[in-house]
Amino acid sequence: MGNETNKEKKGKAAIVDEPMTPVPLDQRQHWITPAVIFGGLEFCVPILMIGATLIGAFGIKGMVPVVLFTFLVLTWAGNSVSGYIGAKTGLSSSVIARQGFGDKQAKFIIALVIGVISMGWWAIQTSVTGNALCVVLGINYTENRVAWAIVTIIVGILFSLPSIIGYSSMKWTDYLAVPCGLILCVAGIYLALKNVGWSGILAYEGNGSLTFAAGVTLLLGMNVSQLVISADYTRYAKPSWKDNILIPLGIVAIGIPLTFIGAIMAVGNGTADIVAVMQNLGFPIWGFLVLWLASWTSQLVNNYTMGLSFSNILNVTSNKGRVLVTMGGTVVSIALSLWGILDHFQDLLSLAALLYPAIAGVMFVDFFMRKGKWKDRLGWNFMATIAMIAGTGIGYLTTYVKPIGIAPLQSLIVTGVVYYVAMNLKAKTAPDKFTDGMFDQKGER
Repeated sequence: MGNETNKEKKGKAAIVDEPMTPVPLDQRQHWITPAVIFGGLEFCVPILMIGATLIGAFGIKGMVPVVLFTFLVLTWAGNSVSGYIGAKTGLSSSVIARQGFGDKQAKFIIALVIGVISMGWWAIQTSVTGNALCVVLGINYTENRVAWAIVTIIVGILFSLPSIIGYSSMKWTDYLAVPCGLILCVAGIYLALKNVGWSGILAYEGNGSLTFAAGVTLLLGMNVSQLVISADYTRYAKPSWKDNILIPLGIVAIGIPLTFIGAIMAVGNGTADIVAVMQNLGFPIWGFLVLWLASWTSQLVNNYTMGLSFSNILNVTSNKGRVLVTMGGTVVSIALSLWGILDHFQDLLSLAALLYPAIAGVMFVDFFMRKGKWKDRLGWNFMATIAMIAGTGIGYLTTYVKPIGIAPLQSLIVTGVVYYVAMNLKAKTAPDKFTDGMFDQKGER
């Protein structure tokens, strides 16, 4: 009887998402579960579009080193580090940030940045999917705005349900959606090969419009948020390096083939828009189904992260509170879709590419300088603010003023270095609660 009760408690606990407290060790899951969720995050339409851009610039052979370096080196390493921090602490990203940034800065700056960008990205993809469904249904969404609004609202509600329910619901959605979506993408490849064949794809030459670094930056920009938000999902993983090195396999296993799928479809069909591909062949419903599955899996992550971040801002500590916050955020996100946030797609991507690496730079250095220990620190750590400003500034300069190198990576490194130096100086001259546990009295590790 006692064993049954314990099993029931564990079963119930597994579906509870308390946003401010560590996930207990007895609720940690096999690495495959967060890996599948990561795969769902990577399974999105923009990856297909980036694949089309890369083959246009490099050709199929020239884009191989760009794709492999981005995913196998930068993305894998960044997610492993971020994931390990989440698994080690059992905490969400916006809560982890309270140690290095201080609770006030983590709440009003970091959590707000994460929450707003996640909300904006969710609203954009809801808009895209709503527009596509209107096309399938024969609704002119540019003229019949009432019908378009109704369709968009319905799409938004369906997108949000698994993330509102919680982590356990999300994983089962990904288990279903990712394999089905990949099967449908294979249909797009088949049609492309039918049109031009492998020889045509292999012979396709890019226009050389992008450098290697620019191509890496473009592809990395799609995943830059993972440098911070990975912890939201790996907090349910076991706190070992082995597991967290394996978890990004979900991103790599989906991201690499999907990028090439987008490239192949672009050459064979003249577009990476799978809805358009299928529509041209008389099968628009299949194209929409791919779009739906690809959007749904990544939407779960955006909405769930948004709920966790706003829960931190509002000091919500219960699963019931998280549900209500996520529902409220969903309503605002749908309103943003109806307002026309799709027109600001590029602005949102640019904001994410500038801010996320700088946030990650502080979190990475702070965590490992403290030898993996976490403590909730009250107040505002201005050294973290200075470091973040420096990293964001470098990202901006090397992206827009003088494009050079891989801007997100440079931003992360500069932020980390500035944070280390600033905290070291502070420990020597004016030690406080933020330097406690980072350096000895001489200001050394």
